Amino acid sequence: MRFVAFQSPRGGRRDRTMGVLIEGRVAPLTDIDSFYDDILRWREAAAILESGELDLAALTLVPPVPRDARVVCAAINYAKHGQEAKLDAPTFPNLFARWSAELVADGTPVPVPAAEPDGLDWEVELAAIVGATLTDVTPEAAELGVFGYTVANDISGRASQLQATTLRTGQWALGKNVEKSGAISAFITTADAVDVGNLRLETVVNGEVMQSGTTADMIFSVGELIAFTSRHVTLRPGDVILTGTPDGVGMARKPPVFMKPGATVTASVEGLGSISNSIVDSRQRG
Repeated sequence: MRFVAFQSPRGGRRDRTMGVLIEGRVAPLTDIDSFYDDILRWREAAAILESGELDLAALTLVPPVPRDARVVCAAINYAKHGQEAKLDAPTFPNLFARWSAELVADGTPVPVPAAEPDGLDWEVELAAIVGATLTDVTPEAAELGVFGYTVANDISGRASQLQATTLRTGQWALGKNVEKSGAISAFITTADAVDVGNLRLETVVNGEVMQSGTTADMIFSVGELIAFTSRHVTLRPGDVILTGTPDGVGMARKPPVFMKPGATVTASVEGLGSISNSIVDSRQRG
């Protein structure tokens, strides 16, 4: 089953809707917050629908999770990416947070801030959407608690990230939360419809393939990432786990290559689709 999030024409406080895709058309279900309050109910409701009333092409797509969703990201979770970054493979999941306010959907322009004069970097990622309340769970239980999967692009500001790591207390908050940089697909494919063990991930910038790897290179599985996170914080339906990126990032190239205004980036995950975003100058911030 495949769900999609879109802007509701009604507006108001709950202005984003979750629908189910049926033969290329969309059947609306409920607002996103209500959907994640009772996923089982809405999945059952979607399962009995036979047709969609809305034209997918006419909808404005939005991030498919609540505005207050936690976005937990795994650093150096692909062995080859660790090698290109000259970093040792972690012995436990190395996690950082994204701000959900910076999540944007397919087609949203991403501005380059003044703090990143060389441009922005790309990181295609498999994103897991949590579908249950998870506290201190095993990896097996964690996998059962995944609602579905989608594609994300962890667009990064390397100047800010590298500046922070010159300090002993270095952290990645600003470099990993550049304005409107958390690109994520509006479509979610339910976990029962996809095997994430060996999916091809690719990033294409201005028509050139920059990343091409598979989830088989992941150091920690989706279940292991979620289980580790749940030991520290309770995960709730709608929270997002970005599972890491394969090798091929711009920062690791010789010389480094970054996306400047005018560039277009497309991130794709096999079987889950793709997202494309244009890179624009800082005048389009806000």
